[in-house]
Amino acid sequence: MLVGAAATELHLARTHLLSVADSAALDAADSLDEAAYYRDGVLPGQGVPLDDAGVRGSATALLARTPQPADLLGLAVAAPTGTPDGQTAEVTLTASVRPALLPAWVGDGVTVPLQVTSRAREGLVLP
Repeated sequence: MLVGAAATELHLARTHLLSVADSAALDAADSLDEAAYYRDGVLPGQGVPLDDAGVRGSATALLARTPQPADLLGLAVAAPTGTPDGQTAEVTLTASVRPALLPAWVGDGVTVPLQVTSRAREGLVLP
């Protein structure tokens, strides 16, 4: 029963990490490559341009200004975080979890690494 409860705890922590990654990807999709915007503007049929540094910076800033979940240890932005096409923000987060309900014989130092990737497409597209 304890192993089942620990597995549930890991699933909930992964779901929480995915929620944080979704928030970071949505925030990053709202970011803007200012240099490209002021150089090229927004072309008809295309969205506001994104760049890798802007997506990474936006995701990192979001993690810095929001409270860290207690169940996720070492929460950080990881590769591949950026934009594959200039319009989609892709954010990968890593963390580890120390299941509180693992049996004592497993040990105190056991952590389970988690990694999730979330994508969000920027929404402003001119006709």
